[in-house]
Amino acid sequence: MTRGNTGAGARRPGRQVIIDAAVRCFYEHGYDGSSVRDITQEAGVTAAALYHYYTSKQDLLMEIITRFMANSIERTEEALRRAGPDPVARLFAAAQSHVLWNASDVASSFIVNSEIRSLDDANRERHIAQRDTLQRMFDECVQDGCDQGVFAAPWPREASRAVVVMCTFVARWYRPSGPLSPDEIAWRYGHMALSLVGASRGPQFEAPTYGGV
Repeated sequence: MTRGNTGAGARRPGRQVIIDAAVRCFYEHGYDGSSVRDITQEAGVTAAALYHYYTSKQDLLMEIITRFMANSIERTEEALRRAGPDPVARLFAAAQSHVLWNASDVASSFIVNSEIRSLDDANRERHIAQRDTLQRMFDECVQDGCDQGVFAAPWPREASRAVVVMCTFVARWYRPSGPLSPDEIAWRYGHMALSLVGASRGPQFEAPTYGGV
């Protein structure tokens, strides 16, 4: 692990320096396996600098999770807005957006989806509320498709959950050195999402010109 810079230039870091260091530590060693000292050494700051922004390691974990989930919600909302009213286009766009976001920061995605066990009760409730907000957007999209007869999922809510889990867990295996780009993966997962809900047709636009698709 590459340690952060030390010295006069690192004594008053921005909040992001500490967040980035915590993400690296939590990703490599887990929340319980990372101490405040580990994080400050990784960031190249003093404990006082960390406590200037955060009251505890728990507070820092919640900041990472909240930021990631807020961005996930915002990006999904934007994808749905751009897709328009068609449920097929909306689900395809939401699945693509979710894949791209999770593949863009696999470390934070891993922390968000594995360290819920490390949150205290109040923070766990806050995280679940964000997670439910994201899930509802997919639920509504799938239910709309079923109501309009373009999706044939016998259990819309369960199908919607399966789509979200499938797209989220791209972060567990995606590596930049792999054979597929994030865009290629997102395109394929968009189609798999439609298959999962029994879509009667594909999205009404041309496929990208990716090699091997």
